[in-house]
Amino acid sequence: MVHATDAVAENVYRALLIAIIVIGIAMSMCLWMEALGLNENAHKLGLTGATLISSTLFSSFVLRRRADVAGMLLGAARDSQATWWRLFARTWHGLAAVYAMAAFCVTVARLVLDIPGVFALVTGPVIVLLGSLSLFAVALLVIERTFSRKGPSVHVMQPIGGDDDETEEIADSVLEAMEDDEAYALERRHRSFKDVVEHAAAILITAMAAWAIFAVWGVNLAQSGTIAHAVWEVALIVFLAWLAFEAVDIAIDKKIEDEGGDITAALGEEGSGGGTSRLTTLSPLFRNFLLIIIVIIAGMVALAELGVDIAPLFAGAGVLGLAIGFGAQSLIKDIFSGAFFLLDDAFRIGEYIDVGSGKGSFEKISLRSMQLRHHRGALHTIPFGEIKYLTNYSRDWVMMKLPLRVNYDTDVEKVRKLVKNLGKALMAHPELGHTFVQPLKSQGVSKMEGSAMIIRIKFMTKPGEQFMTRKVVYAEIHKLFEENDIKFAHQRVTVHVDEDDTGSTAIDRPAVAAAGAQAVGLAGARPDGKPV
Repeated sequence: MVHATDAVAENVYRALLIAIIVIGIAMSMCLWMEALGLNENAHKLGLTGATLISSTLFSSFVLRRRADVAGMLLGAARDSQATWWRLFARTWHGLAAVYAMAAFCVTVARLVLDIPGVFALVTGPVIVLLGSLSLFAVALLVIERTFSRKGPSVHVMQPIGGDDDETEEIADSVLEAMEDDEAYALERRHRSFKDVVEHAAAILITAMAAWAIFAVWGVNLAQSGTIAHAVWEVALIVFLAWLAFEAVDIAIDKKIEDEGGDITAALGEEGSGGGTSRLTTLSPLFRNFLLIIIVIIAGMVALAELGVDIAPLFAGAGVLGLAIGFGAQSLIKDIFSGAFFLLDDAFRIGEYIDVGSGKGSFEKISLRSMQLRHHRGALHTIPFGEIKYLTNYSRDWVMMKLPLRVNYDTDVEKVRKLVKNLGKALMAHPELGHTFVQPLKSQGVSKMEGSAMIIRIKFMTKPGEQFMTRKVVYAEIHKLFEENDIKFAHQRVTVHVDEDDTGSTAIDRPAVAAAGAQAVGLAGARPDGKPV
């Protein structure tokens, strides 16, 4: 219920118990004196003494337990608390002590003036706070029972021939590891309905406590027409709007998690990346739309509670919307274009798409634009209205075609059989076999160049897996060709040198070869520095 150790909780409990017992005895004595019909002045003197005892005990508790209560107020994450809350936790005891003295003085004045409710100012807030804490504890117990989650069971077996000490050491190590894992899981897990219900219970009980304290101070929040009542109604509307949005927000997150979706696009190479579900893509838009609707409805109801006539606001909103429609045609075009793209299911989060003006993994969407993360890291923001066409590289399957340059004396039929057997072996690969949709195949000779035949092979794979699969295929092809004495072709330049008048060709052959190679863009140098 609060952040405190067992020792701190026990000390606070004992101090409060002693104070409540003493104050209860003092109040009972005053009630007994009134029932006996004693002198009115004696009765007032007894009430003054009881009030002094209550104020003294309250101030003593505040000053002695200021550090303990401050720790409860700050909680476990002290550094992450707001500055004003940390300041209040450090100075709360001073404020409470001043309130106790002021309440005692006002109570004595009420006694002298014969105003009823003499104990309200001193004991009223304390009773309300203790009652609120007790109610919150009961609420947490009910919520915990309602949203009970089964934890992992631990079975620690007694080692054969071992003793109790060894068993306890094993149990301690297992439980310690479980606590670490559980703490990590609590940090990583999504919000749940239990969290929202706990927060809602805390807010409701705090509101009830505030209502009761204001009633002790003589402020009736239920009286309509007052500023306090209007503020109370607006706060209630805001609370209900927050509760509705949180419930729907968690429901959307849970639905996305159940479908295995993720709202972030994975990094990858060009054309890589698999898409998430359609619901995962549309959920951010639906979430924002729902937030806007809840805020508008809550704002209208709050204004109505404050006495503002909201009928002219609807008329003004219609005129304003018409003016925005005429003045922001490009914005309207972007919104409607994006809506039709989403209806067509043209893209999903994580998919690699090309829209002409940019390409990359689809990462984020808004009402008028989309964001694409290029495989080199650049982030493109593209309005929907500027998209003329859209190419999706992450749907269903990807066909990869790889050209292989081989010599003219290569047996094409032999290559076909080798590639076919390799395709069967890769389909049975324990790590990459599931990525193939169709096995590796040879398409024969697709092109003949001056120094090589081009044999093209192809395979079909799942989107996002083609590049990793291509690396493995190239490596296996290279290994296979080496084992079967199949040579890859290299670009060559053949230079024919004419004979001179004497029939001799004894000229600078390397220079002629270098000139010929340079003419076709193959000029280079041998390891000894001579041109080739």
